[in-house]
Amino acid sequence: MLCSYLLFCSTFIFDQQGLTFRQQAPHAQTDQAQDQADVLQPSPSWFDNWQQGLTNSMDYTVQQLDSFFALEGSEAYQNARAEGRIRLGWEPRSRDMSEVKLRFRIRVQLPSLKNRVDLLLSDNEEFADEDSLDAVRDQSLTRSDNATVALRFKRREDSKLSFRVGAGRRDQLYTKTRYRDSLAINQAWSLLYDAEAYYYTRDHWGSELGGDIQYVTQSDNVFRFNNRFYFRDITNDWLWRHELQHLQVLTQESAAIYTLYTEGLSQPNWNLDKVYASFRWRTNPLREWLFFEVEPFVLWLRDESFEPSYGVALRVEAHYGKDS
Repeated sequence: MLCSYLLFCSTFIFDQQGLTFRQQAPHAQTDQAQDQADVLQPSPSWFDNWQQGLTNSMDYTVQQLDSFFALEGSEAYQNARAEGRIRLGWEPRSRDMSEVKLRFRIRVQLPSLKNRVDLLLSDNEEFADEDSLDAVRDQSLTRSDNATVALRFKRREDSKLSFRVGAGRRDQLYTKTRYRDSLAINQAWSLLYDAEAYYYTRDHWGSELGGDIQYVTQSDNVFRFNNRFYFRDITNDWLWRHELQHLQVLTQESAAIYTLYTEGLSQPNWNLDKVYASFRWRTNPLREWLFFEVEPFVLWLRDESFEPSYGVALRVEAHYGKDS
């Protein structure tokens, strides 16, 4: 279902089924229909081989890792799989031509530990919305400083409460506790909410509160209002973010996301620091796992006296692993 993909911000990995065109022929079809399906099926190419090779190498690595936790005689570690994505993007704008940047996110489940422990690797903090522009992320943390590796623990695989230990944010050790849940009000309205507390060795205590209100129309368009608040002990203030999005189905292979985003700090006087508006077009015409994005945007920053800055983000994103 397409709207499953469009709710991308509430999941760790994009749900690719939403923007996937699958040719599903009936079990008993004519030779002519089979020939048509064969024509629609793309032939393997170098990037198919690259994606499959990456998937196989990542799976082998995590299987070796999981084998350390396997019981004697158990072969459960052979089911260990990695899933993730790699994104190459360029976001030039007036007054800042930016650079081409590589981003990644990897998630590994360990079946020998009954899938209650995940290994997470990412180029950025989880709270930094990975679908927002680089220009609106916290510039006090560069991407290399923000790289994160962590182990996430759950009492059960479907538990809403999780615990995490890891390293990140300028090479600090940290521990984090998170509660995340959702509430379906009716078939159209839903609420997603979460709360977490964490401790970093140099930044000390912090906490986050977040809530998404979502409305899904009969045509699978989604309207979403996201609110997040972050308390930072080291600066003794709150960072707040509000985001309004309209996610629209265009075709079987494409969707559009309209965004209005605001951000500010509680000190002094709940100042507004950043505003941006954008239109993002996302499509995967070549492969189920290969996505392209074009996002024209306008950005207003307090550091630039709120003078409008016009730009366009260009991205290529490859998925691998579980659903690729």
